[in-house]
Amino acid sequence: MVKKTRTVCTSCHQRCGAIVFSEGNRITRIEGDYNSPYSKGAFCGSGITQRFIHEDENRVTHPMKRVGKRGEGKWQQISWDEALDMLASETTRIKENYGCESIVVAQGTSRTTNDWGKRLKATIGNIGWGLAPVHVCLIPNIMPNVFTLGAGQMHGADVAHAKTIVLWGINPISILSEVKSIQKNRDENGAKVIVVDPRFTDLAKDADIFMQIRPGTDGALSLGLMNVIIEEELYDKDFIDKWTLGFDELAEMVKEWTPEKTSKVTWIPKEQIIEAARMMGGNKPTTIYPMLGPGCMHTNAVQSGRALTCLIGLLGPLDVPGGFVYIPGSGAIMKPELTLEPEGWDYNSPDAKLIGAQDHPAFAAFGQANVPYDTFEAVITERPWPIKMMVFVANDALNCYEAPQKTYEALTSPNLDFLVVKDFYMTPTAQLADLVLPSSDWSERDTVDEEVFKGRVISSPRAVDPPGECWDDWKFFLEWGKRLNPELWPWKDEKEMVLWRIKLNYGLDLTWEEYVEKAYIDTPASTSALSFKKYETGQLRPDGMPGFMTPSGKIDFFSEIMPHFGYEPLPVYHEPKESPYSTPELAKEYPLILMTGFRLYSFFHSAWTNVPGQRELYPYPFVLINPKDATSKNILDGDWVDISSPRGTIKAKASVSEEIAKGVVALPRPGWRSECKELGLPGYNWDEVCINVLIPGGGDTTDPGFSTAPMRSTLCKIEKRRSK
Repeated sequence: MVKKTRTVCTSCHQRCGAIVFSEGNRITRIEGDYNSPYSKGAFCGSGITQRFIHEDENRVTHPMKRVGKRGEGKWQQISWDEALDMLASETTRIKENYGCESIVVAQGTSRTTNDWGKRLKATIGNIGWGLAPVHVCLIPNIMPNVFTLGAGQMHGADVAHAKTIVLWGINPISILSEVKSIQKNRDENGAKVIVVDPRFTDLAKDADIFMQIRPGTDGALSLGLMNVIIEEELYDKDFIDKWTLGFDELAEMVKEWTPEKTSKVTWIPKEQIIEAARMMGGNKPTTIYPMLGPGCMHTNAVQSGRALTCLIGLLGPLDVPGGFVYIPGSGAIMKPELTLEPEGWDYNSPDAKLIGAQDHPAFAAFGQANVPYDTFEAVITERPWPIKMMVFVANDALNCYEAPQKTYEALTSPNLDFLVVKDFYMTPTAQLADLVLPSSDWSERDTVDEEVFKGRVISSPRAVDPPGECWDDWKFFLEWGKRLNPELWPWKDEKEMVLWRIKLNYGLDLTWEEYVEKAYIDTPASTSALSFKKYETGQLRPDGMPGFMTPSGKIDFFSEIMPHFGYEPLPVYHEPKESPYSTPELAKEYPLILMTGFRLYSFFHSAWTNVPGQRELYPYPFVLINPKDATSKNILDGDWVDISSPRGTIKAKASVSEEIAKGVVALPRPGWRSECKELGLPGYNWDEVCINVLIPGGGDTTDPGFSTAPMRSTLCKIEKRRSK
């Protein structure tokens, strides 16, 4: 008999509604849920492949203990009780002998278990996340928003009602609900679309203006656009006078950023810069949809993000239909009762014992974790203190952090006593572990969650049972925590635990069955998006006063907080630390600008390259190269090439295309590690194809306050490969 389960896909952050059809314990079909208030039936290939992932014989399905040398690949299957006893015993031993700061719990992209990781760390005796990839994720974008536009809420681009839509460093082709809204607005209302990207993306092909920017110069473009908008008075003077701070200082600073200078820095024709500025300022409401491109993964990440948020503020009024909408309370809610951290805790305090906090204060304050590169260095050097135990949950560190050479050295160091990995597959990181634990995926677990960027509570009941002994991460943290301090983990099971969390955060007190029946529940955060100009009525501030959640209560073009974290109070542009202009001698040997990490439709980060339906779309690792650059090296489409930087060399197939600008090459996110037996396609070692081999880490090679690695703006060269 066919069973139909209404649930939610968490293959990425979007939380699209899913209908899973199953028979027995086998998924037969997955389709989008047209009753989902967010996705409205849209569903991409990554979600559909869940049916293959559920049945994949290559998954880790039981706890495994290493019995040979580390990395030798010899394993013994053990029970969960034995695995947890081993984990608890090592936790206690290392804490007693080296201190709680010698234990690092590392998590991946947030799928709502990160707060439980914090609670686990607090149970051990330390605060913050042990390790998280926030330095190259959304946090460097969110931090400028907080300083400029206000804390305590997410900000949404209302693409459905805008007259001008700016897609900046994002190609939301896999976010089908967003694409449908953009297309509908264009077709029915004549909305204009501007795309800013080094690549000629899918949506750029239909854009009114496509600005092919030099990677790492987003801050300069923002300053140049503001120059035109201010010079031609394309801003709302009443809004600027009443609701902003530092406009005069900003206006004075951007005077030098004429269209001519901006064009020279960004490689965008000055006529396009003027045209785009006039469209943004003259065809309002304008909404800017930024993502990882402009304010992340550069050595000037934070100030680039600051410049963009100042541009957003200049295009006010904000919080209007079709503009940049505030959604109070929609950020990740982590109350002290859950994380067990003191309210108002100073993560930069020496008592926090976060590695890298002194050198990268913004990362400590906003990332609330150890700086990754510095942490791997600490494993090797045992300074500022030894790191003896690392637990990676949904975090393939060897594939996904910058400078994996350093990561590998750390994870194979004799100084590291105990390495645990919990994941779906035997990843490169898992292959080095002492203990590997199996994870269940979204169709195989029960939880109640929230749409982090939208504030709506959602239920995600399991459609099928997980294979073997796969556990969800909630259950793992609960059982590990119980063995360390049962009083801090009093729940009988993971269902009770997640329901307690939702009650704590939203005041909802429903049974599991009631959550499943309702499926989607609006909260004050999700309904607040339906009201506008909330800054006029005190809805953005906890004190109920009109204004924004900034120190001044206004949009802070001039920030008095930024200098505390090592940045100028105004959004000053800094050239990438490796570029044809900042390092001209290096550019003679490495003449191409390397942009890594653009997202492919079928994969998420390094996942799913072993799934036939996904892998057949992109069988091999590839690099985008402009025909002129390819011709100069006698490279043909499909040739295997070596991509080299001062850090190392990897291989890929050349995809010769006008999609990428001359002088720039682009590689997608790290992947292709796994063999795909069904298609007869090989897997590759991390040191053969992982793009992060090319990326620097640590020291002065990163953003000063945030340690953001230049994954999207560094230098490289390409040569035809002599053999595969």
